[in-house]
Amino acid sequence: MTAPSNDGLEVIERTDPPPSQINDSIVALTAVGAAISGIVFAVTLLLGGPVLLYGSAMAAALLLLAVAVRRYFTAKYPDITAVEPRVPPAAGAGEEPITDVESVNPRRSFLGWLLAGAAGVLGLSLAAPVASLGPSPGDTLRRTRWAPGTRLVTGDGTPVRPSDVAAGGIATIWPEGDIGHERSSVVLIRLNVEPQTPTNQAWVVDDVVAYSKVCTHAGCPVALYRERDNALFCPCHQSTFDPSRGSVPTFGPAARGLPQLPMGTDDDGYLVALGDFEAHVGPALPRGM
Repeated sequence: MTAPSNDGLEVIERTDPPPSQINDSIVALTAVGAAISGIVFAVTLLLGGPVLLYGSAMAAALLLLAVAVRRYFTAKYPDITAVEPRVPPAAGAGEEPITDVESVNPRRSFLGWLLAGAAGVLGLSLAAPVASLGPSPGDTLRRTRWAPGTRLVTGDGTPVRPSDVAAGGIATIWPEGDIGHERSSVVLIRLNVEPQTPTNQAWVVDDVVAYSKVCTHAGCPVALYRERDNALFCPCHQSTFDPSRGSVPTFGPAARGLPQLPMGTDDDGYLVALGDFEAHVGPALPRGM
């Protein structure tokens, strides 16, 4: 017998799935198995267990949850064949509208909650990898090892005086005690022209100026200096900077100048940092970091 449904469709045939204790058991067991596998994944990952173990646990959790969802909905909803008439027929006497599919099998409400709980446990277990990322870096990506009074030294740890830098010369310099810390590396240059704005004149000592060695384009080391036209080069993508004008970019993809190191001398005449870089070293960080 045909009957109008709530959405205006005319039901031609309807077959309700018969109650199946076996199917309900499969749904319950696979849902519980998915939850347990999710817990095993999270615990193993947090304890530093083998990749094979927590990887297999996650795979099992996803597979079992998929089976549970598939079996649950297969047995929950009736098989209905319906048509949409051009002119909705009037409801005949004694005909009752079909209820929506959600009310077809109230016996399965417990399984629905069980399935939702398993999905929730698995979802919570996916938060475990967050802890494995380690502590937040905070502002460490914005700072280097330069601090007030830190001496500028060569790769072998020798302190540097302004007179040690030849006219038109260039040297790679490190903070004393942190040789090899790439983000802190600087290039020391004795300018052959008068420094101009935006160079900070207070940080220039006897025509010697220090800039970050980390290119602001892609982080490559800026290591080449051409004295005849006063140009600093990055060999990776040919970004060029003018060290006499605050290292502003003059060619290539770099959009930002190299940060200038605040620099002075100590009582022994050695070059020292007056503080850390006031601008971010290297390529720009994403917003929010």
